[in-house]
Amino acid sequence: MSEGRDGFVPNPVLAGLVGVCPLIAVSRSLAEGVIYGLGAAFCAIALGAVIPPLKGIVADRLQAPISLALSTALALAYALCAGLYSPTLAASLWIYLPLLAVSGLSLGALRRCSSRERYGPDGKSRLGGICVESIMFLVTAAFIGALRETVGLGSLTLPTPGLRPTRIEFIGIAPLSFLLTPSGGFILLGFLVAAYKIIVRAGGRKAS
Repeated sequence: MSEGRDGFVPNPVLAGLVGVCPLIAVSRSLAEGVIYGLGAAFCAIALGAVIPPLKGIVADRLQAPISLALSTALALAYALCAGLYSPTLAASLWIYLPLLAVSGLSLGALRRCSSRERYGPDGKSRLGGICVESIMFLVTAAFIGALRETVGLGSLTLPTPGLRPTRIEFIGIAPLSFLLTPSGGFILLGFLVAAYKIIVRAGGRKAS
């Protein structure tokens, strides 16, 4: 994925299919999508802000292990904070919170930061691009989680703190509960990707 010359940044999930497997596995509700997406965005933006300054003081042979160690520390710190905020949501996200250290978004941020230059070939700030993609990832994760829960269960779970997140029920039945399964999630994602590409191409841009 790359920014266009006019500054357009494609959606990392719907255009680049970044991190779709863990995203589909855990984003079964609005609350789970928000917590997971926020963690991915936090790790990527923090890496984009911290790694470039370290490159000037760390030997080349140590940069890769230090970058990975920092990514791991950020993911574990976020997992701890998520557990304190909502033990129920943290438990439902399980191993995927620590695995944010090697998520597609985090690895993408590390790849962008591999250059010593602060700006890319188009003159855009690398950190700015990481921030935009991270926010898009968060919004997409929340939207997919909310859509799967609303259509699949007829309810909406809010990312509130405590042992019992607030759950709003619209109907008493689960109309399309298969959307909560991984296969149902990928089917829904396929429709969203198609819709995204149609909208982007209608605007005269490339989807990826």
